[in-house]
Amino acid sequence: MQLNKKKRWIVSFLSIIFLLVGLPEYKHVSADNNIVTITILHTNDLHAKIDDFGKMAAYIKAERERNKHTLYLNAGDFFSGNPVVDLNDGKPMIELMNKLNLNAHTIGNHEFDYGQEHFAARVKQSTFPWLSANTKVVDDAIPIKQPKPYQIFDISGLKIGVFSLTENPPSAAPAGKIGLKFFDYVETANKYRSLADEVDLLIALTHIGYKADQLLAEEVDFFDLIIGGHTHTVIEEPVIINRTPITQTGSNGNNIGHITLDYNKITDEVAVTGFLQSVKELTEVDKDVQQLVEQYKSETDKWLNKEVARTNTGLYRENRDQMDVSLGNFWTDAMLNQSEADVALINNGSIRASIDPGMVTTNDIYTIEPFSNEMIEIHMTGQAIKNVIDYSYQRENKIDLQIAGFTYKVLTDENGALIQTEVYDNGQPIDLEKIYVVAVSDFLATGGDGYEFVGDVKKKKAGFITNAMLIYAKQLMKAVGTVDYEATEGRISVEVVEE
Repeated sequence: MQLNKKKRWIVSFLSIIFLLVGLPEYKHVSADNNIVTITILHTNDLHAKIDDFGKMAAYIKAERERNKHTLYLNAGDFFSGNPVVDLNDGKPMIELMNKLNLNAHTIGNHEFDYGQEHFAARVKQSTFPWLSANTKVVDDAIPIKQPKPYQIFDISGLKIGVFSLTENPPSAAPAGKIGLKFFDYVETANKYRSLADEVDLLIALTHIGYKADQLLAEEVDFFDLIIGGHTHTVIEEPVIINRTPITQTGSNGNNIGHITLDYNKITDEVAVTGFLQSVKELTEVDKDVQQLVEQYKSETDKWLNKEVARTNTGLYRENRDQMDVSLGNFWTDAMLNQSEADVALINNGSIRASIDPGMVTTNDIYTIEPFSNEMIEIHMTGQAIKNVIDYSYQRENKIDLQIAGFTYKVLTDENGALIQTEVYDNGQPIDLEKIYVVAVSDFLATGGDGYEFVGDVKKKKAGFITNAMLIYAKQLMKAVGTVDYEATEGRISVEVVEE
């Protein structure tokens, strides 16, 4: 039935009351038989972090026993972040989510990381739907089939609609998006406005980021709840935007979202409250699920736990949007070492974790680079390289490329807007007409994040970046006995130019 202003006001008013009094969990507003209480459990951006899935499974099972009217939803990004899962192309993650009886999943950008063949295989393996209303298959020859835009669940005669949106365009390698088109969030949602008349409650399960969720709530007035992902935002209690509650759990399985919907079948009123349950604080464990997790880990632990190096300084990614950082410098040095390039570049988004001081294992290397990116060597003019550096900063007015071989300076105005960049080779400006060899990831070389590396490909498969780092770490150990880097080496600088 069509959502009305009265329903929206009750959602907002009750949520504010519970925020003010600080109650940890919403209790039934009425014992009236006309009220149906729905529990929505949700996660997002799990990124293959499976270590605590036994706890998660026990909690979800207990909540389902407490209230048979319970749905478990995931707002995108199962994959990329744990070599135990990633080296198996995501299979363990889907088997575990099947065990957790997931009801619906929104397609996130990292679902494309293993390629389209594995995407299709993981969908086929799943006992739950992969949803996305703004994704369209435009080439029937690709393995990916058209996803459903929404799923409707019948709970005691109450129809719950789960409508889905995917990041537009997904932050994924171009090869994973071939034959697909992605559309505007608000325009897509409005095309399904009639869905609100077909269901009693309509939930938007999105992987578009918190800011986009807020804009969606401002422009679209028929969602009872927006469950989001992608930006790893921790929202302890639903935030009300235009009388629409928005929630998100953070990332990496640290929290399980717990939403209570009390729907009055007579008055069409709904009360929405929620909180985040810390997974670390849980004590009950589903032994069958945890045993499966340990089985996956044991199959790869011997290899992944192998020590390859030691670091006294640690290798860190923090502040990489402002300067060169130790992990970025080690990473690009490794690429340069393993290639025939003059300069190596890697985007900040590819650097997924830091390495603390102490032993460096194979697992650490696969954790910081979970995407199995390969290097590509490209012949490029100095001008083409400079154009790439310009674009890297202009994207969001911050540093996005770590570098080895060359250095660069970004000159900005007082508002942070780019004036120009200066690129140097051994302290001298690069020759804009000269041809250089550039080593980059296949993600960047094929247009990832909108980059254009204009030039002739010299070597299409120059080796996996993980292997380059493993080899370089061993070489450093043999040469100097440690893998140590200063916090920054001044390879990148940003300078404000006064008018």
